[in-house]
Formats: sequence, C-alpha cells, structure tokens
Amino acid sequence: MHPTRSHPITLLIGFMGLFSLLIFPSFLMAGEPITGFRDLKFGMTPKEVSGLQSCTSGKECIYELSEKNRYLELWYMGDSTEDVALETALKGPGSGLARISIDMGQYTEDWYKQLQRILGNSYQLTHDISEKHIQAFLAEELPELTSGYENGQVLLSVRRRPYGNMILRVIYQSPEMAQLFLTSHPPT
Repeated sequence: MHPTRSHPITLLIGFMGLFSLLIFPSFLMAGEPITGFRDLKFGMTPKEVSGLQSCTSGKECIYELSEKNRYLELWYMGDSTEDVALETALKGPGSGLARISIDMGQYTEDWYKQLQRILGNSYQLTHDISEKHIQAFLAEELPELTSGYENGQVLLSVRRRPYGNMILRVIYQSPEMAQLFLTSHPPT
C-alpha cells in the first residue's frame, strides 16, 4: 500500500464518522443533556421557530439529511393530539418546544441498521428493543417499536401505518418528555 494513501476501510470508517456528524451533529459530553436538533432548541416558542429559515411554520420544518429533504414535525408543551400518551406528556411541566420528530422515510432493514449505526456513533443506547416487543410488533399487537438513546432524549422508531407499510422516525425530545419514555420503557 502507498504510504500516503489510506486503506479503503479506514476511509469508509472516516466517511461514516463525518456522515454522522453531518446528519446528527449533536455529539455530547458525558451527562450533558440534549438541547434540541440543529437550530431548533427545546423551549423555543412557535413564533421563534417560524422565524427560522428551514421552518415553514411553528409546527413544521424541512432539513436536508442524508441527501434528502426530511420533514420535521414539532410538538410543544400544551399541544393536543390523538395520541393519548403523547398528549398526557405534553400536559406536563415546562413550556415551549418539547419534541422534534424527523420523518426518515419508509422502513427497510438496511436503512434501519444504518440509522442505528449513525445514532450509536453519536449517542449511548440506553433502551434497546426486547425480543418480546419485536414478536408483539410482528404479530401486529404493537403499532410501534422504539429504541432509546441518552435516556430517552433521542429515539429511533419503526411505526406501522394503518395501511401496512412501515416508516422510520428519529425523535429528539426534551428531558421532560424523555421522562415519560423512561417511565414506559424501563432499561433493558
């Protein structure tokens, strides 16, 4: 091998590290809480969010991630929703932006594994999916499988839509919202 050239595997590992920084640039120091995603910070008001270049309103933003425009859905403390558990959490303490849900597109096993690697390089996995939950999901007894990173502040979710296909989401949430996840998903 030429002394000034890197081995292809070294280049690939370096590329994946750079790729994860570009997609999910929130590397943490130990014990440091996550403050948001890119320029979206927990506690922001809808008016502050709608003033951001990437946001079309206080509830929706579009960011380029992994070479595609990705839709972000935003939730604030006090919001109402058809999801009873989420609405209960949103009625808790705190104010402002509390949850950022990033639509990562249709589920494929390869894309899911790639997202796991990217998130795993940036965050500590603290809540893995159990075999029991996987079996319940496959039997269509559960609509969603969720693994948690950094004590529930970052989630990777696979959700089955009513008409059968599955979607992937990466969710960033405030410490207050993460507390609900911790309550309903004890560490594995």
